[in-house]
Amino acid sequence: MKNLDEEKKCETIYEVCDTLFYQGNLSSQTQVLKYTGDQKIQATTGDLMWCTGRNNLKPLNVIYSPYIGCEVADVNLHPFDSFGSVFNPVKLVGSVASRISNWNNGFHFSKPDHAGVGSVAFHSPVLSEVSIGQESDMVSHRKKYELWQENPDRTNGLILWGVSRGTAATFCAFSREKYPEVKLVVLEGAIDSLENVLAKRPAAKTLLKSLSIFVKNKYQSDGPSPLSMVSDFPEDVPVVFITSKADKEVPCENTENIARALAERGMNDVYLLVLENSSHPNYMFDHEEDRNCYECFIHAIYQKYQLKHDVILAARGEHLIDSYLLSKEYVEKQVIL
Repeated sequence: MKNLDEEKKCETIYEVCDTLFYQGNLSSQTQVLKYTGDQKIQATTGDLMWCTGRNNLKPLNVIYSPYIGCEVADVNLHPFDSFGSVFNPVKLVGSVASRISNWNNGFHFSKPDHAGVGSVAFHSPVLSEVSIGQESDMVSHRKKYELWQENPDRTNGLILWGVSRGTAATFCAFSREKYPEVKLVVLEGAIDSLENVLAKRPAAKTLLKSLSIFVKNKYQSDGPSPLSMVSDFPEDVPVVFITSKADKEVPCENTENIARALAERGMNDVYLLVLENSSHPNYMFDHEEDRNCYECFIHAIYQKYQLKHDVILAARGEHLIDSYLLSKEYVEKQVIL
């Protein structure tokens, strides 16, 4: 006979939640394919898209019900809408680079007859809309959320998932808007503030400043950042931060910084998973052990918070939960040391 704990576990109802995904800088909505296993997802353009993986590694199977809603403001999915546009160097370079990136990541596309204008097979950046987690990103995030609310097939709960630039957009938008349906937030390669990230990347900082001379983008050095909005972050929502010691784009210490700042407030369950060998933003394709640790950990988190999960994967990651929980007391002790 089953014991009482086993019976209670069997009776537990695990909730299915849509996941509102926000991609990294210079990426389009196709980036979500790294997290959806072998699912075929319908893009905002009507394309069907899916991922077969890279380096003999499959995409993570961690997002069951992705919600894209709309493409973000700094992505143009139909860059060649006029004859003159084919001579625009930003559109040419951007479209070629994005097509190569999609191919390199094992992304595939099929355009049904009823599909709309444009395609997610390639895109070009809209440099004037670049804000890297600030106003235009927060507006895009809010628009995605509003479209999700209007969706008659939506779930009752919502997971927020951000990658790189998307972590800043997600953190800041959620801090400002406080969407009531959110059950969990997952932030991969999380930015504490762009200024802190750029401090260790002087070439990138110079490029951003040079770009602002020619294109008036919307990023402000004194604008909102996750660090500046920690006190506004909604209470009682668990947050998972994922980083890698090999991440050179958003160094590990930047993610640790924002994770500890949130944990120190003592209002949220905060987890910090540190991988060993994976580059940015390829935590699922660079190293098999890192990939498997990431996937199992997320399913263990889902299980803990009664969200839909794979039982086998959750069991493999369950032992990691306590190891990566950042308590307020732990953070304060580390500061003293």
